[in-house]
Amino acid sequence: MHALIEELVTQQIVAALSAPQLVQAAWDRMQHIRPDLTEPQVVLPMRNLAGLWRDLFPAEQCRLAQLLIERVMIANGGLEIIWRDQGRQDLAAELAPGTIGAELQEWEQQEETV
Repeated sequence: MHALIEELVTQQIVAALSAPQLVQAAWDRMQHIRPDLTEPQVVLPMRNLAGLWRDLFPAEQCRLAQLLIERVMIANGGLEIIWRDQGRQDLAAELAPGTIGAELQEWEQQEETV
């Protein structure tokens, strides 16, 4: 049962990282924090992270999940995820150019193409 819940949560995280309206919300917030960044500098790393999610170390997946999710509830035969309001903004800031997150993502993408 635990593995099934974990898989459902993972699916929702990956979907959230690539959902246009959620990515747009992160971009809108980042414009206020880092007006020097362009839209591709914010949006592309989030979408790339969605594609790389399953390749991340479990500890990093857990850390990012905790950054994005406040809590997961099982109710009425379904799963409800309560997202952190600040989570996507914090993630976008971690993936911004010049950060270790952006450098790691770039390195992982280069490894995939080799």
